[in-house]
Amino acid sequence: MPIITLPDGNNLSFSNDVTGLGVAEKISKSLAKQAMVISVNGELKDLDYLIKKDCSVKIFTSKNPEGLETIRHDTAHILAMAVQELFPGTQVTIGPVIENGFYYDFARKEPFTEDDLLKIENKMKEIVDRDEITKREVWERNKAISHFKDKGEVYKAELIETIPESEDVSIYFHGDWHDLCRGPHLSSTGKIGKYFKLTKVSGAYWRGDSNNEMLQRIYGTSWASQKDLDEYLKRREKYIKLKLLKVFPKEKTFPYIFMETGMTYVEDHTYLLLEKLANILN
Repeated sequence: MPIITLPDGNNLSFSNDVTGLGVAEKISKSLAKQAMVISVNGELKDLDYLIKKDCSVKIFTSKNPEGLETIRHDTAHILAMAVQELFPGTQVTIGPVIENGFYYDFARKEPFTEDDLLKIENKMKEIVDRDEITKREVWERNKAISHFKDKGEVYKAELIETIPESEDVSIYFHGDWHDLCRGPHLSSTGKIGKYFKLTKVSGAYWRGDSNNEMLQRIYGTSWASQKDLDEYLKRREKYIKLKLLKVFPKEKTFPYIFMETGMTYVEDHTYLLLEKLANILN
């Protein structure tokens, strides 16, 4: 019979074990709809985490940094999911959350093109629409290593081999697709929303070691609303514009040619080419 202590000091008593979502539902239906993840005694958990003993619980929505970070984490997962649906045989490696977004590193012989980014983005939106249920499983270490090796995912198998024996081997499923991950994650892909954009592709060495294989890194940004996404893209546009003005201080028109008409797909990728040019010239 757990007693849950809330951030305001109030307690909620439950006659049986309860999930994080169950706690949110007892507080209010609106909170339950907005809830993304919870923390139990300061440790982030999925909403379906089962609470069995007295603890302190916080519930996070997309308005909280913890909620937004989880949205970005899930968006990285559906990026990898989309890539493997579109380009079978591509291996996934790591996909962390970073400032303003996320990236995922892929092992693939053919380079990703700018056109590929649009295809991947559209596939990601399809996955959101499918609203695939997310669940977590803990696997036995050797089973996990064998499973990913059998799938041809040698990078994942290598990562599992480095996990300390004291830690769980945590596998997250989004529908049938699954990945090694500590979590937490949202309850389904539909919870992510479609407020994301893939921004660029670059090279990255496996584990940051130049002696290892070169991978392809796809970057993206993800937000809690279309307004937040649009505002970020405007800030990004302004940053690139200012950077180009530093590179071309005597040219008054060139940096503005592509930047006065809005952030369409083609224009945004023109900015990326200009950004690459600015980096080279710097």
